[in-house]
Amino acid sequence: MKPAIPFRPILFVLTLLVLSACATKRPAMEWRDEGFSTEFDNILIIAAIERSTRRRVYEDEFVEALETLNVEATPSYELMTSSLTVSRQTVEAAIRGQDIDAVLVTRLLGVKEEEVYQPPTSYDHHRGYHRYYLHALENDNRAYYRRFKVLTLETNIYDAATNQLIWSMQSESIEPSVPRNLIEEQIALTIRTLQARGLIVAKE
Repeated sequence: MKPAIPFRPILFVLTLLVLSACATKRPAMEWRDEGFSTEFDNILIIAAIERSTRRRVYEDEFVEALETLNVEATPSYELMTSSLTVSRQTVEAAIRGQDIDAVLVTRLLGVKEEEVYQPPTSYDHHRGYHRYYLHALENDNRAYYRRFKVLTLETNIYDAATNQLIWSMQSESIEPSVPRNLIEEQIALTIRTLQARGLIVAKE
């Protein structure tokens, strides 16, 4: 007979996997100006991030993703120094004389800590070739809480000509051990949503 498989630990693991996989599959909040119907062709990408290296990675990844759709984009670090505060004045100065029709800004809106309870595990004491494996598992069956951080990100798009907010999205993600994973996930969600709203269109 095979050893009984504990249900609750599996449920716990599945809960974390679902949270990790689905955290940014859809916006937590989205708004758009329904009166605006023009698609954007050349976008300035701004990551309002304190660390300049992560800012560059985010902006470069976003530009590269848009280029695969033949949509022009420019990372802000090419036009703005990392010491500049993102404001209407600094952005206007950066895009003056540039053929940019939209400004996309992503920033960290907030961080909250959450936890999932891991109940004690229990195993069937069947013996066989699984004996060593089961014995190892039985040595660590205490209950504990798994803590993790949930990041709320906000991405806004402004019409460069009027400075008007055209579209806004908030999304939540579990903080990954590898920051690039979050960057790629957030960019994919943003582009997918913008395409669905007709604000960017892949070109031949």
